[in-house]
Amino acid sequence: MKSNRSKRHHREKIYELLLSLCLVVLVSFAFPRLSWIGPLGYGLIALLLTQLVMIRKETLTLEDRLYQLLGLAALIALLLWQITPVRWVVSGFPLVLTWSVLVGWSVIRLVERLSQERKVTSGLLMGAAAGYLLLGLTAGLVMSALETIQPGSFEPLNILQESANGPDASVLMSMRGFSQINYFAFICLTTVGFGDIEPVLPVSRMLAVVTGIIGPLYLAVVMGVLIGRYTNQVEEKDIFNHEDRR
Repeated sequence: MKSNRSKRHHREKIYELLLSLCLVVLVSFAFPRLSWIGPLGYGLIALLLTQLVMIRKETLTLEDRLYQLLGLAALIALLLWQITPVRWVVSGFPLVLTWSVLVGWSVIRLVERLSQERKVTSGLLMGAAAGYLLLGLTAGLVMSALETIQPGSFEPLNILQESANGPDASVLMSMRGFSQINYFAFICLTTVGFGDIEPVLPVSRMLAVVTGIIGPLYLAVVMGVLIGRYTNQVEEKDIFNHEDRR
């Protein structure tokens, strides 16, 4: 019993930490002086998702090992993309591939864990919120990489003209444009669609469509899980009270 409580407490701490990191990255886009926190936050998120969550596991399966390797690959791809010049379009491909697979896999694992929780707690709600923010941040990261692969994917943005060094500037020197792309990603995720930024190339349009589909789909799945957990919790409480009256 004590072991189960310890494991649940550990999971809730992971949920809280993941939500905190997502919020820090999100807030950093609003303040240009804090833009350096964003790339650091992405790296910490990758480490948290694939390394820290495995600490309490006694044995790691092949799936867990592959998941950890994917996290390291995503972290390396992120670092390479950030330090290379914007004109090096090749550096964006590994980022798009690794982070899309990593976060897709992570969200599936997260929803599975949420469905296994017996009670609806604050930690459970934090985990659900963290998953939603993670989808938005990843969509922004993938869209940013796409903008370096196909400049002009999103109008009226022009990443190549963000810095005085032009195409020779690194991604870290062009954070203002990427902050706008992250704004657009969350607009797509929430299906609001203000129209001030538009995807104009076929790939960017399909990415916007996929993001718009994933947002409501995640909410529907998580709401189903939470309602199911809450219903079971109420039923168990009613059964306990009924037996206690006997």
